[in-house]
Amino acid sequence: MKRIACLILLATVAFAAMGQEEENPLNLDISADIVSRYVWRGINLSESPAIQPTLSLTYKNITFGTWASYTFSREMLQEVDLFLSYETRFATFTLNNYYNPPSDSIGFIGDYFELSSKKTPHILEGVLSLNGPEKFPIVITAAVMFWGNDKDEENKSVYSTYIEAGYPFEVHETKTNLFLGITPFEGFYYSKFGFVNTGVTVSKEIKITENYSLPIKGSFSINPALEKVFLVFSITL
Repeated sequence: MKRIACLILLATVAFAAMGQEEENPLNLDISADIVSRYVWRGINLSESPAIQPTLSLTYKNITFGTWASYTFSREMLQEVDLFLSYETRFATFTLNNYYNPPSDSIGFIGDYFELSSKKTPHILEGVLSLNGPEKFPIVITAAVMFWGNDKDEENKSVYSTYIEAGYPFEVHETKTNLFLGITPFEGFYYSKFGFVNTGVTVSKEIKITENYSLPIKGSFSINPALEKVFLVFSITL
């Protein structure tokens, strides 16, 4: 863990040094979503509303940040993640570090600095998103969990995989996205191949003042494999 901390520190120093050569090349951003329920890739991860803050640092096309989800009511599952992404014109590469062990009333149950593959509460995931051309703006995303707490009953890695196709478009200046997600084999999402996440997301900005608009989003999704349906509303602060 000390090596990881040193690498993060060196990366931050390097970003700062490069920032002196150009005018405002760094972008530090903070925001928070309030969601009616935490639903992720067709899986329900909370029984109550949640607040989901994000803090990120971007230099050109590289972004390093952290994201979390905390439910409003007292629930066992909470989450704090790290992510590192590199974006090109037609593709985005992302490395996610998921950390969502059970928690009690005062914090997480589990050692954040436990980095043994057989004991760690962390999960590392690689994600590749490909963007289609402007005339056909389809987005194909493939995500694979490859290290950590993604194990079967025999404590062997199962490499849980999620693949999604999304098609964004606009209807009367309202952003809309149709999506279809599958898992190709047994893992976190389902016990075999299955359609696990299909639906539509609609988002727009409501003008509050002359200089401020409030982003809102609604998502209707169905998990055919688990026979679940969700309607989630969120606002971004």
